Amino acid sequence: MLKDNVATACFSTDSIAKTKEFYVDTLGIPLFMEQEDTVVLQFADGTRALIYLKEDHVPAAHTVLVLSGKDVAAEVADLKAKGVTFADLPYTDEDGIARDENMPPTAWFQDPAGNWIAVGEMPA
Repeated sequence: MLKDNVATACFSTDSIAKTKEFYVDTLGIPLFMEQEDTVVLQFADGTRALIYLKEDHVPAAHTVLVLSGKDVAAEVADLKAKGVTFADLPYTDEDGIARDENMPPTAWFQDPAGNWIAVGEMPA
């Protein structure tokens, strides 16, 4: 039964206004719903991400959301043009993309609350 449900990622932020501006305006992810202390983003396949205000928010030290695409280099270039800064990690190239035979090409950035987001060529 659970296999037929829509999945929703859930993580916190320290500012709903900054979160909404970043995810909706900068990244272009549609808003499913908004309440005073919560935003819910809607993705193309029906999945959602619920981001809630937490007074004592601590940024996640791990990736909380992976945005899958068909061409990570194009996605990274588009997001950089919108002002998104990608992490310069020991395993990423000059474009900020990890290219390893053991994983799909992936790049990481942080949202305004410091949560880690990835964009990658995830298998369908």
